[in-house]
Amino acid sequence: DFDFKELNEIQKHYPQGYHGVDKEGRPIYIERLGKINVEKLLNVTTLDRYVKYKIYEYEKTLAIRFPACSVAAKRNINRSVTILDVEGVNFKSFTRPVQKVIMQLRKIFEDNYPETLSKMVIVNAGPGFRLLWNTIKCFLHPDTVSKIQVIGSKYESKLLEMIDESSILLIFLRLAFISELPDFLGGRCSCKCEGGCLRSDKGPWKDILVLINIIRIFPAKRNTGSTRCGHVARAHTHQLTFNRP
Repeated sequence: DFDFKELNEIQKHYPQGYHGVDKEGRPIYIERLGKINVEKLLNVTTLDRYVKYKIYEYEKTLAIRFPACSVAAKRNINRSVTILDVEGVNFKSFTRPVQKVIMQLRKIFEDNYPETLSKMVIVNAGPGFRLLWNTIKCFLHPDTVSKIQVIGSKYESKLLEMIDESSILLIFLRLAFISELPDFLGGRCSCKCEGGCLRSDKGPWKDILVLINIIRIFPAKRNTGSTRCGHVARAHTHQLTFNRP
């Protein structure tokens, strides 16, 4: 496993992490891009180590989070949902160091993990970010752009679309989903662990019974750090079989 000892410090300068699942049972990944401070980030780590950490997390999602979500949802889960909070981001904040970090991560993701993204919701997009977005999306693959929606500060209704509005349990589901969202996104969750919600890694992959089921379904040894970037992503064809009730 990749030992990224500086993670707690990284979170102070670029809050990010997995937190809960959506209505389909897909893991939710959240980044607060508006709070990135690349200068301080690179004071506590190197770009090379940070990229290795991101690859490690991608591979961990393939090897553990997706199988855990599949077991919990009793159906195959092989994509995630991303919420990107860009409050305060504009042309001025998109400095050359920030560009270097983001563009390198973009290349790794699009070259190796594009099919793992179900949707991305960019929230708190002000006029400055919208101008910036017109430039950024030119560097993204059209398939990736088609999965992204940019909205402003009134994003609650969009996030709640992740709940099936035709369900008779709508009110319960909305409350349940809101409880999955961190409080800084209008939800009710405020994890008490060190670093809060984005350090909690909250999800089915933290449930010991779910992990036991993963071992039963996939008895082969799982290594979340040794797989070469992209090989698991492109060969991730495990299919779980669930008995219908």
